[in-house]
Amino acid sequence: MTTKKTVQFTSEGVTCEGDLYLPAGYSETGSSPALVIGHGFTVARTSLVEEGRLFAEAGFVCLAIDYRHFGTSGGEPRGRLRPLQETEDFKSAIDWLEVQPGVDASRIGIWGTSFGGGIVTHVAAHDIRVRACVAQAPIMDGDAWVRSLNREADYLAVRKYLLEARRKRTREGGDPHHPMAAPAADGFTPMPADPAMIEDVTTWYEKTGDMLMHSAQEITLESFERVMEFDATYTARKIAPRAYCIVQMTGHDVYHPNQPIQEAYRAAGEPKRMVSLAIDQLDAYKPGMREQAIGAAADFFHQYL
Repeated sequence: MTTKKTVQFTSEGVTCEGDLYLPAGYSETGSSPALVIGHGFTVARTSLVEEGRLFAEAGFVCLAIDYRHFGTSGGEPRGRLRPLQETEDFKSAIDWLEVQPGVDASRIGIWGTSFGGGIVTHVAAHDIRVRACVAQAPIMDGDAWVRSLNREADYLAVRKYLLEARRKRTREGGDPHHPMAAPAADGFTPMPADPAMIEDVTTWYEKTGDMLMHSAQEITLESFERVMEFDATYTARKIAPRAYCIVQMTGHDVYHPNQPIQEAYRAAGEPKRMVSLAIDQLDAYKPGMREQAIGAAADFFHQYL
């Protein structure tokens, strides 16, 4: 039987929290392979409970983390998303995990989903402790992501709006928040919702009471600027000869642009693997299909850790 406990680690002076999942048969005198796993855009580790359990059941010590400014990790203001800080949070989680009793520090992997898939790609490229990395439905390029969700005129309007917001912060200070669950008062909509996703989420909630994703209610406006500056597409070339895997969705998926995923895979060296699942954009977080996605990742980790 797997067990779970909450732990804390420090990332650049900020206290972060995570859930540590221990596999059946874990022993502090043993030498188990271990994973750090991270969530996507504005999501908390409460969305990773089943993923942590499944990885532990597959035999891995698994640490699911909240990035700073989100979930129960520290950091003010709340809802500040700076991708390169999140890469440091992953590295700091590895710092903590590699010295835990019962963990084999030479067999550490990382896994991230959605925007977290881009984060782990960047981490794996720059942290040679990462022996294997799996990016699930990754968002590799923040600018390409926002652009893919908008018409060209609307994309340009987003860029201009964020520039004016930056000028206002320079003049007046502060960093206003943008609501994620409701329209902004001024109508600013950098990431228009996909009607098919809204229907999927609504139907799933009515059926199960599960929100699928546990997202922050708001994030800072500066976060959008930082996200659009982030591009992990070609850092994938720096991972080899350590192992890299992408798990992609090939059904209806407008939230994880395919072109950067394919470019990242082409850029990556061997060993690498592309796993294509014929499911829609949020299906990987539903029972049955989640097991497919995590099973593919676990198989890869078993081979390379």
